[in-house]
Amino acid sequence: MNKLNRAVRSLQRERGVTGLETAIILIAFVVVASVFAFTVLSTGIFSAERGKETIHAGLKGARSSLEIKGAVVANGVKDVTLSTGDSAWTGSTNVTSTLDSTDKKQGTGSADLLLDASFTTGLVAYDDLSTTVDLSSIDTIQMWVKYGTTTSSGDIELVLDDTAGCGSVLENIDFPQLAGSTWNLITLSISDNSDMTAVKCVGINLVTDDGSQTLNVDNVVAKGQATSLLVTVVNALEGEPLDIKEPSDSDNNGLTDSDSVHTLTVTYTDQNQVINDIYWSSSLLGKDDGDTLLESGEKAELTVTLSGLSGSYPVIEDTKFELEVRPEAGGTMLVQRTMPSEIDLVMNLQ
Repeated sequence: MNKLNRAVRSLQRERGVTGLETAIILIAFVVVASVFAFTVLSTGIFSAERGKETIHAGLKGARSSLEIKGAVVANGVKDVTLSTGDSAWTGSTNVTSTLDSTDKKQGTGSADLLLDASFTTGLVAYDDLSTTVDLSSIDTIQMWVKYGTTTSSGDIELVLDDTAGCGSVLENIDFPQLAGSTWNLITLSISDNSDMTAVKCVGINLVTDDGSQTLNVDNVVAKGQATSLLVTVVNALEGEPLDIKEPSDSDNNGLTDSDSVHTLTVTYTDQNQVINDIYWSSSLLGKDDGDTLLESGEKAELTVTLSGLSGSYPVIEDTKFELEVRPEAGGTMLVQRTMPSEIDLVMNLQ
């Protein structure tokens, strides 16, 4: 009987859940689930929109860019030999000029110039060219020279002239410091080649009197160099029209004028220099609707002039360089090439 009473009392203490309470709990769960679902949907929609904007921005940038069509071509001038040194030069008074067939660097000999103690300074000797040569597109001259004593920069000069006998000098170019009694390969920079369209004579001028000395000269060569680069470009993905209006270069120095109105810029870079906004010109190939916009289906040839580079660092053999072509909008086009081991009139830079 006691067990029965305890069971009845236990049942009396248990409480049930009413329908109203159940409804409240259910409504709470539904509200929470709705808020969570809205948050998830909103985040998904926002992410999708941002992704869509990113895709469209990327496509717009890609379709506002340039790409190369075909090979990059370089135009240039070849080496011009001013004197092989294989024959005696014409010496001045108190200078004995002979051909030294033993002490030489190239060919059959070197021009040997023996300066008497009575010779002080001035034109030591010269060599007339058989025909005039055009050096107006060349910036550097390379030669071998050997002198009896160590010199300072500017003690000896190379002479270039457009008359026989080097009687009216166009330019005197300082030699760098020379190590005495040894062959020195030197590279000289022409400061102004605009008047060197018909060079006839090359000579040596002594500025500092060193007493009786022997000077040997061999293989005087004006170094060939690239003068322009040709790059054919089209719209990437046949996209947005790009303005290729040419810049201006009123002083013809190979650099774009500071007040030029243009949107496409070209930067030249190599290990020695960076030339921003170098001068370039363009011409449409084939299809052309007469405006300065490069549109879908059109091709433009950009001619990058290299006369604006430093005269001390022309684009010679084995030069590695980079062109950075930047339109007004879109991505930058990079052109990286290396010059061949010998400069020619036309070079295909694959």
